[in-house]
Amino acid sequence: MLRIDERKWFYMRLIIHGRHLNVTEPIRLHAEKKINKIKKYFDNIMEVDVTLSAESLKTGDYHTADVLVYMNGNKIKATATDEDLYASIDEVVDVLEQQVKKHKEKLRDNKHNAGRKNTIKYNPETKTIDKEDSKKIVQTTISARPMFVEEAVMQMEVLNKQFYVFMNADTEELNVVYRRNDGDYGHVEPA
Repeated sequence: MLRIDERKWFYMRLIIHGRHLNVTEPIRLHAEKKINKIKKYFDNIMEVDVTLSAESLKTGDYHTADVLVYMNGNKIKATATDEDLYASIDEVVDVLEQQVKKHKEKLRDNKHNAGRKNTIKYNPETKTIDKEDSKKIVQTTISARPMFVEEAVMQMEVLNKQFYVFMNADTEELNVVYRRNDGDYGHVEPA
């Protein structure tokens, strides 16, 4: 699904499939409408994979909605089960909204705490206090989902980054796309 906003482009791939269940058009539309609600909490959602399933037990029929949300190299999973399929979709979206909000707050808190930290050391011989700046190394994980070079450039633009590391769908190797100083794009691949 590609959506245009006045501020920037958003690209979110939405996959809805059924297990032991035929996904009809009304079910698909309801799931799309509900899943798109989480977009207002976090813009950088890359892919949402929805699995709807039905199971017959002795106590009755139950419907389960499993959702995986891929964003910024992280994965959020939520599951809800109910007798009504529509109710299970609604429940799983409520759970996802809470998890996405929590993830966004965590990222915001980490961003405020990132950067340089001051270390204070006392030297007893000179009786002075020395203040040192230390740099923090931030570890980042990447999504190993294969994609083409054009899609990687689009993801780099959506995330507003200078470069983007991705698994090339053609060669199945790690590649890098980057924004050059002249405004064009560069592509780095192993020899």
